[in-house]
Amino acid sequence: MTSDHVLNTARLAIRRCKLALVNLRRMVLARGFPDQESEIRFFKEIKPSVSSKLIYYQKVFGMESMRLELGNRRQKKYLQREQNKILKYMKQNRGIVQYYRCDHSHLDEKYFLRNHEAIPLEVEGILSLMDEDFFTWHDHTFSNIMANELLLEYMKNEMEKLDHPERNLPKSSLRWTGDKIEIYELIYSIYLAGSVNDGKAKIKDLVQGFEWMFNIGLQKGIYDTQSELEKRSDPVKYLSHLVAVLRRRINHRLK
Repeated sequence: MTSDHVLNTARLAIRRCKLALVNLRRMVLARGFPDQESEIRFFKEIKPSVSSKLIYYQKVFGMESMRLELGNRRQKKYLQREQNKILKYMKQNRGIVQYYRCDHSHLDEKYFLRNHEAIPLEVEGILSLMDEDFFTWHDHTFSNIMANELLLEYMKNEMEKLDHPERNLPKSSLRWTGDKIEIYELIYSIYLAGSVNDGKAKIKDLVQGFEWMFNIGLQKGIYDTQSELEKRSDPVKYLSHLVAVLRRRINHRLK
């Protein structure tokens, strides 16, 4: 679920990434590079490591802002659409994606030196809108690929949270130390009384709630428990015990 914390974190990260890129540009223009190897390393590794985070956090901020107005079901559809856009981009650029993932270097001088004569004419117009002193043919492509890999992992985790909201809960510090049959008595009593969600909660829902609350596995035996309770001489032994304990406590205070 989207929260102000996520948006504030993304907003702060965006500001820091922008500042880092400004400082990197200033350093490059002031000092230059001692050799081509240094320039290639900068535009292949260093600059993309920062600009990819900027792209990533800008996208996260945009997605989380959109999700604020959507229910869980629509959120998942929205995330799936965004995921498909990224996968389409990665497929369309599979050549450079493979170059990145396989850590190739045979085209580094063409891709990561500020030699704009190497840039094909069909894309030169787009790149010319950028800062000519601070970009190469594929440093931005590498940034996008790196950001996309982070975004795909982020979306995967967010969709898993939507599918399994119970996993988002903080771990309970409570531990059930009574007999398991006793907790089953409680679950069946609450279920039959219709005390949760206006009586619409299912046995499975209550079991999951008690499992989380008391750190105990219950699902394996829940459907055999009803017959086991019926076979006992006192099917509600634990509940009767609770009533007696509470009654004694109340009567003691009233005296």
